[in-house]
Amino acid sequence: MRKGFIRFADILAKCTGYLLTVVMLIMVVLAFYQVLTRFIFHDASPWTEEILRRAMIWMVTLGLALGFRHGAHISVDIITRVQNHVVKRLIPPTVFIISLVFLLTVVWLGSDMAYRVRFQTFGSLDISMFWAYLAIPVGAAISVITLIAHFLSGTGQPASDEELGGLQCQV
Repeated sequence: MRKGFIRFADILAKCTGYLLTVVMLIMVVLAFYQVLTRFIFHDASPWTEEILRRAMIWMVTLGLALGFRHGAHISVDIITRVQNHVVKRLIPPTVFIISLVFLLTVVWLGSDMAYRVRFQTFGSLDISMFWAYLAIPVGAAISVITLIAHFLSGTGQPASDEELGGLQCQV
């Protein structure tokens, strides 16, 4: 069951990554279109900015899930440098439980908020604000799944540079 869940979370993370790629492509095209209409044709289109903002919200919330799956979020590691092995073993489950409770709260409150704004529309488009606010509970729900998979995979450690495609941070 554990391997099946981890496999499901990996497939979900991969699909989320593909979706993020599509959203980023749409954002690039819309941003180019907005620059073109504003500075070349001197007639800015207001709807592109609305969609770009909402697409960025979706990118952040979906990207959050990928960060949880790979253990790639920023962490304060001073506590893990403690020499006491009992404390070292308690840190990953404690962080997992706190993160899980937080994400489940975000799913609950985000769903409520999306439901409340379902009749509001964007300023320049006749599209419900529900679709923008839906990014919060959807991203948090996918994050719950990927967080559990990361915890069940047993590493509890951040991803290495190779796992993240060679990305490195300067210290």
